[in-house]
Amino acid sequence: MSKSTFPKKSSESGQPSVATCATVAVALTPFWVLNAGTAKKLGQHSAGILNYHVVADNDRRDLLIAVTKNEGGGYFSRERVPFRAIVACLEKYKSGEPFVSKVLKDVFVSKSSNNAGFLCAVLHALGLLSAAAVAKTQHVVTSDWLLWEKTMLAETGTRVELPTEIGGDLPAGSVAASDHKDHRKTLEIPAKKAQ
Repeated sequence: MSKSTFPKKSSESGQPSVATCATVAVALTPFWVLNAGTAKKLGQHSAGILNYHVVADNDRRDLLIAVTKNEGGGYFSRERVPFRAIVACLEKYKSGEPFVSKVLKDVFVSKSSNNAGFLCAVLHALGLLSAAAVAKTQHVVTSDWLLWEKTMLAETGTRVELPTEIGGDLPAGSVAASDHKDHRKTLEIPAKKAQ
C-alpha cells in the first residue's frame, strides 16, 4: 500500500458541515480512509498510475472505492462507488466467467468512458480481479470479496471529511464527487462571422 495525501481530517462531531458553491450545495461528510494506494493502468497503450482510496462511511457499514488521481492521460470521475454495487454488478461473474471492463459502467453516475477500466485497474491492485486466461483485456473475479470487505472494514483508517453534493439525482446508495476538473473538456462553439 502506498501512501497518499489525505483530505482534510474531520472534527469529532460526526455532523457534516455544509457549504455552497455557485449552484451546488456541498456538505463535508465524515468518512474513514482505510486504504490509499496506486494502481497501474491496464490498457496496452496506457501510461501512468492511478491513485485510489478505499473509504468507509462514518458508521463503518459500507465501503466505497474512488479513483483520486490520474497521473497519465484520460478523463475520469472521482466518484466514491459503493463496493456493494460493484459486487452486485459482478455477481454473475463470480464463477470465473471472464468479462470486459465496461460491465462496470453502470455503477457510476458520471459517464466518462475510462471510469470502468480505471475501476478494474484498482480492483486488480486490490487483488479482487485478475487478467482472464483467454484474453488479457478481460477480467475474472478472484479472492473472497466478502472476506476482503470484512477485513477492510476492520482496518483502523484515518477519519476525514470529504465533499458530497446535497440533492441531485443519484442512484440509491451512491455517493458522487465531482468529475476531475483537470480532465473536463468544454465544448465551445465559435461565434458566427459577420457577413
